[in-house]
Amino acid sequence: MAVRHVITIQVAAGQAASFASAFKALQALVQQEEGCEQYELFQSLDAPDRLVILEQWASQETLEKHMEAERNDYSSRVDALVALWAPGVLPTVERFDV
Repeated sequence: MAVRHVITIQVAAGQAASFASAFKALQALVQQEEGCEQYELFQSLDAPDRLVILEQWASQETLEKHMEAERNDYSSRVDALVALWAPGVLPTVERFDV
């Protein structure tokens, strides 16, 4: 069973371009991971500081391996993205069965 994550992130005002740039560096690594079927960033046309990451993984197991890599191997890249979030606004993560 494939798993999709829809992650909505509110970045600090005017930081969408910086976030997109930092995301591209992480994206290049993640898209090489086993089981990664989609890992893309989208910007809202209505609210430019609202971004959405669409992830799709071949299985829950490959998603869990990715999440472990984010904590261990990519932590500095993830921290750079977190630093651009709007203060006090946590992302939402929605999970879907594909």
